[in-house]
Amino acid sequence: MKRLSFRHVKVNEPLPWDVFDEAGGLLLRKGYVLESEKQVRGLVERGLFVTGIIAEAPPPPPKPHAPARFDPFWLWDDIHSKLVRVLRQFETEEMAEDKLTGIALLVNVLTDKDPDAALGAILLKDAKRYAFTHALHVAVMAAIISRRLEWDEDARRDLVCVALSMNVAMIELQTELTLQQTPLTEAQRVAIDAHSAQGCELLARRGVRNPRWLEAVAQHHTRQQLAAGALTGPDARAIAELVRVLDVFCAKISPRAYRQAIPPPIAARDIFVGERDNNNLFLGPLIKEVGIYMPGTFIKLESGEIALVVQRGATANTPKALALANGKGMPYGEGIRRDTSRPEYAVRGVVPKEKVQHRLDLLRLWGYAAA
Repeated sequence: MKRLSFRHVKVNEPLPWDVFDEAGGLLLRKGYVLESEKQVRGLVERGLFVTGIIAEAPPPPPKPHAPARFDPFWLWDDIHSKLVRVLRQFETEEMAEDKLTGIALLVNVLTDKDPDAALGAILLKDAKRYAFTHALHVAVMAAIISRRLEWDEDARRDLVCVALSMNVAMIELQTELTLQQTPLTEAQRVAIDAHSAQGCELLARRGVRNPRWLEAVAQHHTRQQLAAGALTGPDARAIAELVRVLDVFCAKISPRAYRQAIPPPIAARDIFVGERDNNNLFLGPLIKEVGIYMPGTFIKLESGEIALVVQRGATANTPKALALANGKGMPYGEGIRRDTSRPEYAVRGVVPKEKVQHRLDLLRLWGYAAA
């Protein structure tokens, strides 16, 4: 394994190798394009490795050359598989801090490049293996909202790491509860109450030394009373509070054995009502950034059409959507763009995902399919 330096990794040029972390885990595939100096700096400083001999000056690709097409849904799957590998055997995981930080950097790449596709993946990608998927859901939303709040890169990284690792001490129990249709037992309640402190201890045992990360994991189920300034200079308590709110929201919009997923507008309303008396500072940014009709939500328009939200709009209740079928339920061959700020295409209501039978090509719907 040979370590890459800044001279080996170029902005806007396809990687000429598969790139690994120090433990040998695949980070980026050959042909992937890093699009900013910030991405390059973060990854190179963390540690990028290749097998075999490094060409000191990789030859530029022949002209004309189309760079590897960014695929947010492939990147989503890749991040998810990496997270499953790390969390599944965390008790024996080596270099846990580096591995989780590397995954957090990829989450930020995904959400910075296309936050709408990342939000859509939360609602539309397969939600099996909930204990792992839920952590990714919270991490994606945390990355998007912290960008709106203009948190610095260190704070965003720590926030996403907390979201990814918050339930590390209750992975098996969380999987069990997803399938459970009976009330919690007393033993389960005790385990849930203890998992935040136990998660902090487990992270420390596996080598995490970042005090803000550890403290936020320990506090992520405790409601925090924050001053207004907490949004601009986030400490562990602010990070813990944002993760707590997103933990609740993402749990509501995910299906359970005993109920269907709660539509995002209803989930947002429930959280707003529940948190209203606490003057929670993160409710406004959550609604403003995610919107009432979050990408990935199926809606019915005033035209009678069934549509899929693919992009947030100028306001929280006017998303950009693709009409999938007309008012009689006849599917369109291709999605037709609809601007819900126009009265004839205003949102009439949410359609449960279970009632939509359309076959979805996410790459095509989000405009990434090859021409």
